[in-house]
This record gives sequence, C-alpha cells and structure tokens, in this order.
Amino acid sequence: MMLAVAALAVLVGGCAPQPPEAAASGEAAAEAKSVVPLIEASGLVVRGGGKVAVVCGDEAPTHLWGVALDDPDRRWRLPFPPGTPALDDLESLAPWGDHDLLAATSQTRTKNKEKARPARNRLALVSLTPDARRITRVRVYENLRGDVLRHLTVRCARLFENVQAIIVRGPNGGGLNIEGMAVWRGRLMLGLRSPLSQGKPVVLPMANPKALVETGAPPAFAEPIVLPTEPDEAIRGLTEGPDETLLVLLGPGTDAPGPAQRLVRWWPEENRLEQVNVPAVEGMDRAEALAVDAQGRLVLVTDYRLPQPRQVFHRLEMKGL
Repeated sequence: MMLAVAALAVLVGGCAPQPPEAAASGEAAAEAKSVVPLIEASGLVVRGGGKVAVVCGDEAPTHLWGVALDDPDRRWRLPFPPGTPALDDLESLAPWGDHDLLAATSQTRTKNKEKARPARNRLALVSLTPDARRITRVRVYENLRGDVLRHLTVRCARLFENVQAIIVRGPNGGGLNIEGMAVWRGRLMLGLRSPLSQGKPVVLPMANPKALVETGAPPAFAEPIVLPTEPDEAIRGLTEGPDETLLVLLGPGTDAPGPAQRLVRWWPEENRLEQVNVPAVEGMDRAEALAVDAQGRLVLVTDYRLPQPRQVFHRLEMKGL
C-alpha cells in the first residue's frame, strides 16, 4: 500500500532579520540579529516537550542548534559544556528519555587509508534542559568505530564482499559510515550509509547505549539487519515512526549520482518495508535527517554549506500513517 504525505510548509534557513529572542545562550545578542544558519545539517530530533527541533551539523563539533517548531526562524546555539571532547562530523541524533539525546559522529574516514581521527569515532549522551534551551551535560564514549568495525568484519564478515574496504576506505569506497540513528524497543539502531551488503543497506542494533557512555561497558550488538530495499540504496536518515515502526530516508550511498531519495516505513521485527509517497522528499536534494513532531508532521533538514543556496528546514504533514 502506498502512503500519501501532503506538503504543509517549507521553511527557509537563511539570514533574514527577525525580532530579538530571549535565548539562553551567551551568544543571544548576536543571534537575535539574524536567523542562525544550520550549516551542513545532518541530524535531527524533537525535544523541549515537542516544541523544539535539535539539529547537529557536519562542521559543528562544539555545539548543536535549537529551532522553535512554532517559528523556525527562532534559532539558538546549544554549545557543549567546557571540556567536552570535540564531536567532529556529527551525522545523527536520536532521542533518549524525556530530555536527553544520543549523538553519533560518522565513524568514517573521508579519504582512503586516512589516519583515524578520534573526534570522528565517538558516541555521546547529551542532557538538555526541559525546554531544550541549554545543554547541561555531555558524556562521551570514545571508540564506537573500533567496536563496530570488529563486529562487522569479524562476526558478520559473511555479509560483505570486501571486508578490508570497510576498515581502510572512505564511504565512497565501501568504508564504514553511520548516517542514521533511532531507538526501537530500547535498542539503538545504527543505520549505515556504507558498507552495503550485496547492494542493500544495513542496520546494526545495540542493546546498551546508555551503559556504553556512562560506564564504558562494551557495546552489546545484535545481528545486523539487511533491509530489503532496491539495489544500491543507502540509509541517509532514520527516526521513530508510529506503532513501533521506523521511518527510513533512503538515497545514494556515494557522492556520485545514484538512487533518488525516498521515504519508507520499516517494521524491524518482520524486516518489512512500505513505501511512503512523499513527492517533496523524492525531489529534494541532500536531505540528511528526519524526525516526527508532536503533531505527527515530518520534519527534515538538508545538508548545505554557506551560503545556503536552498531551503534547509522543512515540515511536511503526513497522512495515512
């Protein structure tokens, strides 16, 4: 069955003047003069009692952004507390509890055989105030990349054609790259852009993300799940959907032209997919993350550098889910 999604609004991420806002950050005065740009936005969750979209960006290793869902031109920086290790190439966020979120860096090399960068290998548990105006604490696990590589290349090597490529190459060559993350039945579901398994995307479930960042306990991975997608589709975003399903944003696995972006609903227990007909998403360039707001609307961000040539923050009304 094809599910329809009708466009509600498309909201621009530019730098137009706006009235001052009472931001909690020390940068409030500067930010009140213009819309805070969401630079290379790549991860998204809804926090603040359903009123705030929290966004991460590839090139923002020291902070997140808050966006008011009732007026997306109201934005503020959410700096990490002093002493927080840099979270370089942040790619995905997932809600945790009432006010916290999990943040994962890409775990990737940008070039083949590039020296590993610790700042790209991290998973963090980020605590926010209830209104999502300030980050109060960040706890970091230092080597998620190494744990994932050992699991994929040793225990799950049968799933992949070129195990060595997963270790030494960048995402365009089959190297490890995590771009989607969601919580399902208490498990953290890591969605891989790369590697693919026989041309199909992979989700790696983890049972104990909180213990990982709080005590340093080793990750408890379950068997990877290979999604029954079309050939060469990769995971570009992942979020919680209705009725214990997940919504998966699919798209090309490399920077070269590939499959068009599309949205599917996924039942992990059955490993079943259902197409969600979203013309706005299918025609969208560089969509990187998605979430569902308190009203059941789809919220997306796109990954653009400054000067941002197109809209970067989008809301779509979903029907039929």
